[in-house]
Amino acid sequence: MDKVRERGLAVLAILAVAGLGAWTFANLEVTTEITHFLPETEDAELARIAGDLSRSDLNRSITLLVHAADEPTTLAAAATLAAQLEAHEQVAWVRRGAGEDVNEAFYRLYFERRLLFATDDPEGYAPSDEDLRAAARELRTRLVSTTGPFVRRIAPRDPLLAFPGHLERLRDAQQGSLRVVDGQLLTADGRAVIFLSMRGSPFDTVAARALAAAIEAALAAARGAHGEVALEQSGLHRFTIASEASIRGDVVRISTVSSIGVMLLFLIVFRSPRYLALGGVALGAGLVAGLAATQLAFGRVHGMSLAFGATLIGVAIDYVAHAVNHHTLTPSARGPFGSVREITPGLALGAATTVAGLVGLAWTSIPGIRELAVLTSVGVIVALLATRYVLPPFMPARPTPTAWHRAVADRLGVWLARLRGARVRLAALPALALVIAALGLARLEWVDDVGVLAQLDEGLLAQDERVREAVSRMDGGRFVIAWGATEEEALARNDEVYARLVAAEAAGELASFRSLHSFLWSAARQRASFEALRRARVGERMGAALVAEGFVAEGFAPFAEELAGAPPAPLTFEELAASPIGSLVSSFHVELGGGRVAFLTLTRGADLDAVEARLAGLDGVRLFDQGRFMTAAYRQFRTRTLEMIGLGLAGVFLLVLARYRALGLALAAFLPAVLAAASALGLVVLAGFPVNLLHVVGLLLVLSMGVDYGVFMVESRTHPEGPAPTLVSLVLACLSTVLSFGLLAMSENPALRALGLIAGLGVLFSLLLAPTAWLLLGDPPEAPRR
Repeated sequence: MDKVRERGLAVLAILAVAGLGAWTFANLEVTTEITHFLPETEDAELARIAGDLSRSDLNRSITLLVHAADEPTTLAAAATLAAQLEAHEQVAWVRRGAGEDVNEAFYRLYFERRLLFATDDPEGYAPSDEDLRAAARELRTRLVSTTGPFVRRIAPRDPLLAFPGHLERLRDAQQGSLRVVDGQLLTADGRAVIFLSMRGSPFDTVAARALAAAIEAALAAARGAHGEVALEQSGLHRFTIASEASIRGDVVRISTVSSIGVMLLFLIVFRSPRYLALGGVALGAGLVAGLAATQLAFGRVHGMSLAFGATLIGVAIDYVAHAVNHHTLTPSARGPFGSVREITPGLALGAATTVAGLVGLAWTSIPGIRELAVLTSVGVIVALLATRYVLPPFMPARPTPTAWHRAVADRLGVWLARLRGARVRLAALPALALVIAALGLARLEWVDDVGVLAQLDEGLLAQDERVREAVSRMDGGRFVIAWGATEEEALARNDEVYARLVAAEAAGELASFRSLHSFLWSAARQRASFEALRRARVGERMGAALVAEGFVAEGFAPFAEELAGAPPAPLTFEELAASPIGSLVSSFHVELGGGRVAFLTLTRGADLDAVEARLAGLDGVRLFDQGRFMTAAYRQFRTRTLEMIGLGLAGVFLLVLARYRALGLALAAFLPAVLAAASALGLVVLAGFPVNLLHVVGLLLVLSMGVDYGVFMVESRTHPEGPAPTLVSLVLACLSTVLSFGLLAMSENPALRALGLIAGLGVLFSLLLAPTAWLLLGDPPEAPRR
């Protein structure tokens, strides 16, 4: 009856896990956003700005280059492509040149405010009479040029030609090195340029794939109408798609091959499909619970966390391997529950040390690392509980080990006895590990680079750089940001940034830059421009200059009347953004946390130190260099993680000491894992691999899991059958874990590869060094009788 009841409860537990799994996978949201692995830095302000920038229009912008057989066909193909994309729900806006709506918007926005943008140096504006006569002569020249009809229309109100001058500056800022043919932007080599912005985040794989499909469909339509059309693109969404595909491939490959490998291992050793199924129960319970906890805690799971979760195969199976191995080789008289109960203290301590080592990561500043810690910790705990309470009712009461299984245990027992008796040979193992650790760590150099998280597709990267070079010619990830509590404050600071960058460009400290200042000044500067004209009495003096150059003064009375009257309302960013020009300026604007507003200035060829010196002393202004920022951020996080490893080690050792209450036993269980981690890192360095943040995280995993091997060796002192069955369990656990982490080491993703390499080597070394625990152990106490 008890057995029926126990099985019934176990079945209910399995059904509950199945239900939880159904809910988890139905609601599971997987992301590949690189922002999940962006750490905070000691420069909190810059860290917040970096996070806000990752969600800005700057990252949503996409550039397309279209090329066909000849220029007319290229123009037609670009028009077809743009029209197709404008109708798609994922596209916020499309711009391919200065159309009539843009020209009308320029006139409507700026002509009435032309005097607000007449001088960019209102404090120093002091035109001489000759300057004004030169302006009158320029007016005469323009009147007989191809733009004469337009100039004739505006001249009575704008003899200074302030509006055409500002319009030319706007067009230069809009087009840069591009030219316009029939309203279409073209590169120097004749490719049509289309700018667009996506509505969703470029890091959202669903939105990214939808946009990519829309671009492909639009390209197919263009080819159907105009023949062969070539397309090159620049945009973050393409890297998101490639990263997601790579991580998904890793998840499928690692989980599939790991599962097959562990299944074969169980079948070879135990020759029982039942044990294989029981291992799947513990694994499934751990993985489902870990994913569910991560989904509930964070709302979604990063692809790398999911891929790492697949390695729970190697960890969760450890507990099953221990339970099945001990029950098969030395079954308890009290049946399966008795066999599992006897080794539960060791299993529980092993799980506790694993979780203790990982729990510190749950408080890191990197969301992806927190996910990894929560997923693994919860998975390990649930796998242990499943092994302790769910598996025993389904294990045979009188198991029979295979001849091969028994022979392996006997040979390992003999080998261990000989090794224990030959302490010199036993001491050679840790001595060799110490040499490897010392040689490697002496050459250790940390690589603090965000590039360790992802290996960008070289083809996509090269195409992205070609497009940027042909169109914007600005450096990616490097710009000046000016922010303020209000739009006016941010614009005023942006005005000052512009003035200082002009000086930097003149001094050769900066090749070029693009700024919102070409389109918009602060309200205070706009008013100051108007007042500078009044202060210089330009209204009266310009009349005299015009007469001197042969004009009739009365024809320009509206100009003097405007200067004598009230100035028009300053142009605002809100008005600019709501106009057809909005797409030209949206990428300069960023909404920061706390209601703050920021404006970006894109740069090219900046001498970072020189430009920073130029900007020194400006409040709310920073030069942001993504590479330098990320290097500093990861260096700080790596340092903190090393500190957490120290704290984690202290916590693990205290747990072990609390269990054994003897320093010698605690050190015997603890030191082999520390030495294994150090030698694994040393070997990675000696092998020439660059060592980065993910190796540090891997070290923590090694220390957390590796202590288990020392713990189980110490626990075996009191087993009636001696340490041989324990050693068989450790070999099985090591093989399954190394199999899982070894596959991670072959991942295409550099982060997973680093984790897999250090963790796989560390766990293998933990097994090899586990017998050295006997160096610190005396004669075992008399084993209790069963």
